[in-house]
Amino acid sequence: MQGHHPEDQIGFHQSGAKLVQEGFLGDYHAVPFLAADQKPKNNPTYDTILEIAKKQKPDFIFFQHFHFHRIPDPTVLIGALRRIVPEAVLFVSSGDSFGRWTRPLPRSLIQASRAADLTFLSGMGYVADHLAKKGGKNISLMPHGFCPVRFPKKTSLSPQPAVDWEVVCVASNYRVRNPFSYLYQRKLARIREVQKLWRRYGKRFALFGKGWEGFPGWRGPLPYENQGDIFRSSRVVVGGHPGGGMDYYLSDREFIAMASGTPFVEYWTPRINTIFQDENHWYLYRDEAGMIQKIDRILEDSAGTFNSMAKSTEAYVRAKHSNYHRLKEMLRIAQKFSAARAAGEKYKPILEFFLPQVNWATEEKFALRGWESQCWKNINKICPCL
Repeated sequence: MQGHHPEDQIGFHQSGAKLVQEGFLGDYHAVPFLAADQKPKNNPTYDTILEIAKKQKPDFIFFQHFHFHRIPDPTVLIGALRRIVPEAVLFVSSGDSFGRWTRPLPRSLIQASRAADLTFLSGMGYVADHLAKKGGKNISLMPHGFCPVRFPKKTSLSPQPAVDWEVVCVASNYRVRNPFSYLYQRKLARIREVQKLWRRYGKRFALFGKGWEGFPGWRGPLPYENQGDIFRSSRVVVGGHPGGGMDYYLSDREFIAMASGTPFVEYWTPRINTIFQDENHWYLYRDEAGMIQKIDRILEDSAGTFNSMAKSTEAYVRAKHSNYHRLKEMLRIAQKFSAARAAGEKYKPILEFFLPQVNWATEEKFALRGWESQCWKNINKICPCL
């Protein structure tokens, strides 16, 4: 698990335990791999993983959000795991955005994807294409979700504390020195949007996050787990760019916002309208003028229509888009992959988080990479190339 302690990923961590309680898993054990930061290949954390594998003999091994440049080459570890449990399905995930030419895919992710059976990415498009060219196989989209532990459903009917804002944005103004980086362009877009929001709404606009010192409307940094309360105290939440240009890319903040039950306005990213419906679950814009237009419509709604839709969105997100749902879906795919491999058959998943009206026969070419040509050593009758 990405972190120095399993609790750093508490939503995934407790979801694993919940799947054991439900009987979906027989057992579950988490090891925080950032304890391996900047250590040699034969570091104690990897030894711990091997000892657990010898004792537990797992059917599935998950490298969660394995994308840090400083992580040692995992191929030696994966090779040792293969020798201990040769039939285990090993899968790896990524939860970050990356560029075409700047901020490339980390070596740790490429190395793990080459050696793994399955790879799950939070954004596809050019990133998935690049990873496939580098040897990654069986690549699937797997968006972020919200943490059900840090952001539980609020059942209290007590009113929210009085605040003097109506429009809120939670975003970081990150430091980027390279003007050619895609992150630099996203940074400039965020700044333009924040300035536009302040000019339009003045003190009715509240900005939270790091790096905004000196900007009007800034209310300071915000602890991660406080986002839900801030969103619920507002009339409109503005996403402030998810930060990536890959197909489908969303951070976890979009899911947190929609799980809060407040109308949510977000910048358009390719193909995200297949996960949530525009003008129903959320309100997408492509430029600053469109952003203001969407917000004004919501603020001017005296009938409460947008609030009612936001409550329906909250129920939809909580039923389908938490860390629990993501972990269970990855494990479902791994189980079916394992069964197909044992039977000498090919397998391609059907992803369950898309809108029900999405045509999977059309969508799979965008959401999957490297499955059509996948062959396994025990399917000679099916795959004549072996």
